[in-house]
Amino acid sequence: MENPDVYCSQVQLGVTLIESALVQPSRHSPKSILYLSNLDDHFLIRRRFEAFLVYSNIYSATNPAKVIRDALSELLSYYYPLAGRLRKTQDGRKLQVDCTGEGALFVEAATDSTLPIPGEFEEMKSWFGQLLFQFPPTAEFDEVPPLIFQVTRFHCGGFVVGVSFNHSLCDGRGAAQFLMGIAEIARGEAKLSIEPVWEREDLKPRQPYVVSFHHEELRESGFFINPNTPLSSVKSEDLLLASFFLNSDALQKIKQPIVEELKENCTTFDVLAAFAWRARTTVLGIPLNHAIRILFAVDARRALDPPLAQGYYGNGVYIACAFSGTAEEVVNGSLAHAVKLIKNAKLAVNDEYVRSGIAFLEMNRSRHGITLPPPGMEDTGLTDWRWLGFNQVDFGWGNPIIACLGNWFKAVICPIAFLPPPKAKSGVTMVFCVPRPALEALETELHAVM
Repeated sequence: MENPDVYCSQVQLGVTLIESALVQPSRHSPKSILYLSNLDDHFLIRRRFEAFLVYSNIYSATNPAKVIRDALSELLSYYYPLAGRLRKTQDGRKLQVDCTGEGALFVEAATDSTLPIPGEFEEMKSWFGQLLFQFPPTAEFDEVPPLIFQVTRFHCGGFVVGVSFNHSLCDGRGAAQFLMGIAEIARGEAKLSIEPVWEREDLKPRQPYVVSFHHEELRESGFFINPNTPLSSVKSEDLLLASFFLNSDALQKIKQPIVEELKENCTTFDVLAAFAWRARTTVLGIPLNHAIRILFAVDARRALDPPLAQGYYGNGVYIACAFSGTAEEVVNGSLAHAVKLIKNAKLAVNDEYVRSGIAFLEMNRSRHGITLPPPGMEDTGLTDWRWLGFNQVDFGWGNPIIACLGNWFKAVICPIAFLPPPKAKSGVTMVFCVPRPALEALETELHAVM
């Protein structure tokens, strides 16, 4: 890899760059090639994701960047694959991890600006591009470290930790576990509360390959680019991130009638997912006779038999898919019907289904397009960050006032995210990514229940 300072000089950071360096494990780590499972390596996962942790005024003589950098070096001795590099296998069909020990890129920066108050998503989103270093688009994937950190100190005494993970090495829960480990070392804890587990071989496809289900969720679709919809012409710069906070009363207002209609329990996620699916489908003007889907991650760690080990930080989630034959059913039908579709999609994710999906990916890996979607298929991508733990990462100055995702979210066409509420609030922050013309309609749709 070229000198990271060269890359830094190619990006106009809106803050002052103090130092950039590759942080290596503090102790010798094994040099080996590690297997990635099919859940780590398919078309929805071969990308990066970002997290931003915002800490309020600390006014401490201790430099948080140094504390975090030293703790990162120590933790990489346990999570040494994150200090390696991704490589293609000899046949070019899969990715693997080359444990080179080269290290994670760490950038320390500072700004004379003050953090927005009260530090909610809407106030922070304009800062994303300046709070996490980005490699140029021309950089080869095997040159880019799987892990990139930037700690930016603000004039007010607060700081922001921006982190970029290669999704093939960990899922959201694994990333939060990793950050918790750094925080424990930074606070001087004697040992990690959760020891990391690699064991990607536990998810190797079983022989002979058995595909027992259709696997609608793995059929190549408009989740990223769908030539059958007008959204395919939308560029990321024309998309807006808009957040809406629903307090506990608003959530109950949506949930109670559904519970009464279904006469069965349903989770807040089930209800919110259905509500958001309907809102997005409505404001994007998707033709009512078109088929639509919602795809979301279900944690399969405990659904597998045997369950994945505690501390497993690879991709232990499986993509669930709720399908509606027409948008009409979701837009104008009972919201309870959409909730039932989502509940059934979640319940389908068991050991047999996941193992079948792993075999399906293995059998279709060499093909660029698995199948084409029916004309007019429109997909909603949904991610839920409320319970992953990013909002509990305490480096020694308390929990972040906000933990949120970044602009990588725009790589997916018009997705939705659920985030933890800001500190001292009860409810959920919903983030939508929509084209500019749809924003006003979205605000009208959501404010009716807020």
